[in-house]
Amino acid sequence: MKKVLSVLLSVLMLFSAATAAFAARELAPMIKVDEATGQQTLKFRADGKFKIMQINDTQDTDTMHKRTEEFIRAAVAAEKPDLVVIPGDVCNDIFIGANTKRVKQSLRNLGSLLSELKVPFAYTPGNHDHDKDEMVSPAEQMAVFEEFAYNIHNISTPDDPGSYNIPIMSSDGSRMALNVYMIDSQNKDGLANGYTGCKPETTAWYVEKSNELKELNGGEVVPSVVYQHVPVKEIYQCLQQVDKKEANNAIWSLNDYKWYKEVEEKMYVDETRMIKKDNYIGEAPCSEVFDTKSGEYEAWVQQGDVMGAFFAHDHVNHFMMQTDDGIIMGYNGGTGFAAYGRGSHRSIRIYEFDENDVQNFTINSVYYDELTGHNFKFYPSDIMSTAIFGDVIRFFLRLVFITPWKGSR
Repeated sequence: MKKVLSVLLSVLMLFSAATAAFAARELAPMIKVDEATGQQTLKFRADGKFKIMQINDTQDTDTMHKRTEEFIRAAVAAEKPDLVVIPGDVCNDIFIGANTKRVKQSLRNLGSLLSELKVPFAYTPGNHDHDKDEMVSPAEQMAVFEEFAYNIHNISTPDDPGSYNIPIMSSDGSRMALNVYMIDSQNKDGLANGYTGCKPETTAWYVEKSNELKELNGGEVVPSVVYQHVPVKEIYQCLQQVDKKEANNAIWSLNDYKWYKEVEEKMYVDETRMIKKDNYIGEAPCSEVFDTKSGEYEAWVQQGDVMGAFFAHDHVNHFMMQTDDGIIMGYNGGTGFAAYGRGSHRSIRIYEFDENDVQNFTINSVYYDELTGHNFKFYPSDIMSTAIFGDVIRFFLRLVFITPWKGSR
């Protein structure tokens, strides 16, 4: 009995120590702690603006790719973001010799770089980060980033440390003007096609948090945006299924092994938010499975607070669309050079908000080639693109004369 009590006491002491360490962690000067909720917050600048930068799919080992580092440094210097969001895949999928120490170092490299650049940042895992869960659990991944004062992370639930929200206060600090949800979209978990999507428990947490913020905001929903790695299945609202005879002008989906092409009228939000050259579909979305029970998108619609949801994962997709329910959704293409992408046209997304008109935020992009002047159509890691499956099948269909040889792809 004494031994059991001793073990329980040790566990409680460790939990208390971890909680105290989290509470006492040194924070960057622009990160504050809300006295009422205990949450870490940021606020709009004195000019009423707030800029979010999205970096994803850097996919490094324990050494950061030099071009990736160059790109991030140049983008931060050019755009001066108020917050960098990292919706996953910091770790490489082909991580030869991976172990706990090396995986932690891959995370630490990005945290160290952003801290050196003195920009607040927030992380949620991607599928390749989850591939390393047995070496470094999601909670341990979050703890690595907690080493840095410029990391912002609000605890949500014990079983899903990668899902949380970041309140953005008005410039005078009097109200919550914007809310950012970081959502862990999980992994395949044995599925052959597609991904599980976020846990149903996380969807329930989101609904509870949305209602809590609404109550704190005098009964009005707080305008919110979501960042997560794997897209929800509703991203397919911007696509339509076509016959394999049209494969030259379509993309092949790993979700259901069918061909799709874009619905052009859903591809552009409006002229003030997007420019046409920013929209590019290079592969079918590898989303949560079509029959998933996460209920995430339905909850967004029900709650009415999510203005936009933005994804990573499919590195040669870089587009925005608007769903039938009015939610803006889309991608930033891959940022890193250790994974496949679009040659020198790797990208970083920029979202800028005005506290007096938060709903009409702007979405733009910066590209490696435009920032650095280095131009090339192909990079060695591009050979790993999942889009190559569609290219191979398209070539076979041409060989057997199902699809014409002439076409745009």
